[in-house]
Amino acid sequence: MGNKGSEKFQELEAEFADMLFGEVQCDTCIHYQEGPKCDAFEKIPFDILARRHDHRNPYPGDKGIRYEPKK
Repeated sequence: MGNKGSEKFQELEAEFADMLFGEVQCDTCIHYQEGPKCDAFEKIPFDILARRHDHRNPYPGDKGIRYEPKK
């Protein structure tokens, strides 16, 4: 299936998790952009989208930018 298929699977899995568990942390962050991308990542890692990693903590490649709630 290649990389494109696995990326699509990850997107669908994240959407399913959102339906089951509610809002993704990124949705309430001041750094979030459409995509899924943000100021920290060109493409937000699946671990963050799937709530496997709390991005109030460092994540490899995040340029020191962490989750900050919208006011």
